[in-house]
Amino acid sequence: MVNAKDIGAVDMMCYLFTPERERQAFEDTDDDSEFKEMARRAGREPQRQPGYTPKQYVALMDKVGIDKTLVCTGKMSMYKKRKPLPGWYNKLEEVVEVVQAAPGRIYGLGGYDPTIIMESVREVERAIKEFDFKGVYVHSYGYGLAPDDRKYYPLYETCTTLGVPVSMQVGHSLERMPSEVGRPIVLDNIALDFPDLVLIGSHTGWPWSQELIAMASKHANVYLDVAAWPPSWWDPWLVREIDGRCRSKTVWGSNGGIGRVDRVWEEMDKLPIKDESKRAILRENAMRIYKL
Repeated sequence: MVNAKDIGAVDMMCYLFTPERERQAFEDTDDDSEFKEMARRAGREPQRQPGYTPKQYVALMDKVGIDKTLVCTGKMSMYKKRKPLPGWYNKLEEVVEVVQAAPGRIYGLGGYDPTIIMESVREVERAIKEFDFKGVYVHSYGYGLAPDDRKYYPLYETCTTLGVPVSMQVGHSLERMPSEVGRPIVLDNIALDFPDLVLIGSHTGWPWSQELIAMASKHANVYLDVAAWPPSWWDPWLVREIDGRCRSKTVWGSNGGIGRVDRVWEEMDKLPIKDESKRAILRENAMRIYKL
């Protein structure tokens, strides 16, 4: 049996991890911000994390068995206050700095704000053409817009032309944001309108995971990721699908939780899945989709 830690995983869904970003997320946010409230509902008082330099983060990647990491340019909005969420709404230059400090190990994903369409499209074009970013990540909940809203279509057209994937969180939102906009079934419309665009539904799509599996099975250009959810939480039917017809359609991401990766490997090694599925999910599919 191949051990997950030895595969050389590709983390296709990581947030910016720098000390400055951590400062923003803790000090610049209102006390009732979505993420601070989420922490309290989980039974812990929000605390500032130290963050990592790129060199420190690559050392952590080596320690836990991650070969490559894709860092998102977050563009999250506060739903109630309709303004950027500090620490989770990043400048392109912040991610570029991290990517350029660790060539071949850390790559970038652009972000998109549907309230400033042309500015966002230009930033995506610059990220991909000038800085070799590998795709775009979308978090739509704070805007109250489903990913098939026409305000996202300029992004999809741009990424189709540039030949890069778009990944997006689907499923419920643990933050106090509307979950209904994240129903994975919305991928149906996007996939039909943009058949040449690779689409990745993130976070297993729970509690509508079967919708995500249905979309990945129906459309050649739709994929799923199992980021954020530890393998021990995966439903048996989800395990069966990613070991079968969705083996070539599934990728993995840490969701910024590199400190929990050892647990992920341990739990994944206990799953009743084939070694070839493990390799595909943790490395091979992401290498192919993102052209790494």
